[in-house]
Amino acid sequence: MDRYLAAIASSDMKNVDTHFGRCRVFTIAEIDPNDGTYRIIGQRDVSPPCPSCGTKGEPDDAINSVVEALSDCRLVIVSKIGRWPDSLLYERGIESVQYLGPIDRVLEHIVGRDRSKT
Repeated sequence: MDRYLAAIASSDMKNVDTHFGRCRVFTIAEIDPNDGTYRIIGQRDVSPPCPSCGTKGEPDDAINSVVEALSDCRLVIVSKIGRWPDSLLYERGIESVQYLGPIDRVLEHIVGRDRSKT
């Protein structure tokens, strides 16, 4: 398996604690399933698609914009996600995972899961 990127909805770069529709900044991690490692490589700013969060324009356009911004990721980890954005991610081959807690814990689980596939 090749290295891949994961986008994590986090308000503090330590915990998965943000709904997909309200996330303003995704933490980006690079996962290497071959050696069982991951590392945080940065952040990616997006305009949250939730209309109550101050997004201008149509919510569908905003959702599509976030999905496009994450299109190089294979995985999106969020505290919650609606069916529509989840299906848009799935159509692009991006898996979504709902989780609430420390980023390190979920990434360790994912790396372990991926290593068992190799």
